[in-house]
Parts: sequence; C-alpha cells; structure tokens
Amino acid sequence: MTLIPRAIPAINDPEVVHALAARWRRARTLLLLSAGVLPVAIGIVCIVLAGMTSAGQQIMPWWSAIPAVAAAACACALLSWLRRNGLSDPHSWLPATTLMTSAQLVLGVLPGSGIALRLSPGAAIAVKALCAAGVLGAGSASALARLAHRSLLSAPVLELGSTAFPLVLAGDGTRLVIGTDRADWTTRHGGRVNAGVSFARVQRVTAHSHAIVLHTASGSWTVPVSDPLTAQALLRRRIAWWEERRDAAAEREQRRYLDLVQSLAAVSGAAARGGISVTVDSNGLTTGIELSPAVRDLDPQVLSAQLMACVQKARADARRQVQDLVLAHADTEMSKASH
Repeated sequence: MTLIPRAIPAINDPEVVHALAARWRRARTLLLLSAGVLPVAIGIVCIVLAGMTSAGQQIMPWWSAIPAVAAAACACALLSWLRRNGLSDPHSWLPATTLMTSAQLVLGVLPGSGIALRLSPGAAIAVKALCAAGVLGAGSASALARLAHRSLLSAPVLELGSTAFPLVLAGDGTRLVIGTDRADWTTRHGGRVNAGVSFARVQRVTAHSHAIVLHTASGSWTVPVSDPLTAQALLRRRIAWWEERRDAAAEREQRRYLDLVQSLAAVSGAAARGGISVTVDSNGLTTGIELSPAVRDLDPQVLSAQLMACVQKARADARRQVQDLVLAHADTEMSKASH
C-alpha cells in the first residue's frame, strides 16, 4: 500500500488533477522525506545507539532499549496519522512532524546517547556523531514539512478551490480560512473579531475594494482581504465544489433509500406446519395459504390453531428480514459517515 498516493486524493476532476500535478509531486516528495524517511532514520539511529550499549558487555540491559522503542513508536504514529487523515490538512504537516520528531529527540536520541556514553565510553565519538545526526534529521524534517506545505498551497490557484484542502488567506490584519463546508475569519480591524458562516447560508459572494462580502439571508458579512478578486474566485469555486458534493451525496442517499424500499418490498416471510404453508409480505399481510390433502381429516379448531401458528411464524420471519435490512442500511450509513 502506497503511503502517499501519486495523485491528489479525493479528486475526480481530471482538469484539477492535471493543474495541480506539479505542485502535488513536489509536496509529495518533500512530505515523504519529512514524515517518512527522516523519522524512520531517527528511529534507526536510536536502534544503533541501543546496540552500542552492548559493546564490551555480556548482556545488554533491557532498559537501554526503551529509547529505541519510544523513537520507533513515534515514527509509526506519525506514519499512521499521515496515512489515515493527515493528507487532507497540509497545515498540520509542520506541527505534526515537529511534534513527533521532537518527541523522538527527547525520548529516544538524547537518552539513548546518554546511555550509550555511559555503558560504552570507548565509542564516544560514534555516539556523538549519531546524536548529531538525530538532531539534524529532526530539524530537517520540520524544514521539509514546511516546504511541502508551501509548495502545495502557496500562491493559491483557482483549482485549489476544488479540493478538500483548507485554504488560508492572510493579510491586512485578517486571516480567512476557507474550509470544506464553511468560511471562518479573524480580523483585527477595530478590535479582534472571530466569525464564520457555513456555505449553506451563503447566497452570493461579491468583491469590493480591499474586502469581500458574503451575502446571506440574514445579512451580509464583510471580510477585509488583501486580494479581493482572488479570495472571491477561490470562495466561489469552493462553494460550487461543496454544492456538487452535497448534491452527489443527496443523490446517493436517495438511491440507497430507493434500494432499501425495493428490498423491503421484496421481503416475504414463510412458514409451514402440518400440511399448511403461509406466506406474508413485509407488512405482515398474508399473501398466500396452501393446504395439502392431509389437512382434510383435521378438526376445524386444530386446523385454525395450526393456521394461526403458521401466520405468526411467517410474520416473525418477515420482521427478522426487515430488521436485518434496516440494520445493514444503518451500518452502511455510519461507516460512510465515519470515513
């Protein structure tokens, strides 16, 4: 399984993929180095330091491996986070990488170097070199993560509006964040103000001198920006992208609902007993009764009792099928929502 896909994830528009291909290629390479190669290399440094503690000793103390285990765990945690949900938020690449590589230094490289120097004083030069390599690797990882973010999102182009990446436009004392379903901003003009509006409420976006205006049914929001035309184009593109996804999700939900209705309509409960066969529909209404010749000799009360028992059993069978279909549909919805 590829850690970072070669194409921008969750994008189906070939024009957008093509327009952002060069940016994603650079960002992907830098991100692989910063969040993959270098943290793993730091973990290997810690493992080598742990191995050096056994030099000149018959048995390596078990506690000398703790820094190596901690550093390896940090590298695995960073890779797991990146694979699961880190790719969707380039703004988190730098803090996540800095946090994990710093933890590798504090929990792995530094204590591992101290233990190695104490137990293997003859290898002091090698230990110091490995420690310096670990520190350099952590610093380089943070720098590369910053470059990865900048190469993807710096100088925003219109196609970025058709992605799930949060877009941050800063300038003139205002920080505008265009998310996947809303816009939030912080401005210090006339005092600090934090505000936001969901795309569902936005009716139109207009550009004015040094500001954009978000018009809603309950009023208008003026957001000062340094480049109103760019902000307007990006916001309009993101709202159009959100509307397409909303409409597609609604259409999928309608199809799933119709499929569920058809499946429920096809439910048929059945039961048989003593020559009597009964079928019912999903509502429990009897749709068929078959009597074999063997029931001719039955007492009418016995026949009636067996018939009612078959009806109840058939209805229970239908209810079970309906319950299974509804639960399966609900599980599918929850699974899609979690992803």
